[in-house]
Amino acid sequence: MNLNELASQEIVHFHEQIGKWFRGEMSPNEKEEMLALSGFHTNFRMISPTGAFKNRTDLAEWLPSVYAAKPGIVLEVKDINLRFELQDAIMMEYVETQVGGGADNKRISTALFVRNEEGHLQWLDLHETFLP
Repeated sequence: MNLNELASQEIVHFHEQIGKWFRGEMSPNEKEEMLALSGFHTNFRMISPTGAFKNRTDLAEWLPSVYAAKPGIVLEVKDINLRFELQDAIMMEYVETQVGGGADNKRISTALFVRNEEGHLQWLDLHETFLP
């Protein structure tokens, strides 16, 4: 599988998982996997749609506070596109829509992934912007 396919798969998988997290629908094993943040590089950083900066530690501290916090929320990811690719790094762009759970919004995101020593892609950088 090439980097584009791996990154696209990771984007879809993560949004499926975070949707389940927000709805409180995860098995104990899925919860443990999510809290481990193994798909995120140790130097991960995120700029939220409101401009707030979060690193991997911030994400790990935030996740428990939002478990089951948005019952009924549905996340949809579409328009996943390759923006830039090197041998072990790839930047993707996608549109995410959140409906229900009291947080209806649409955002465009760019995500930078890097391949770790085991050959798995990890989120290194994520920048989200609200769309009208």
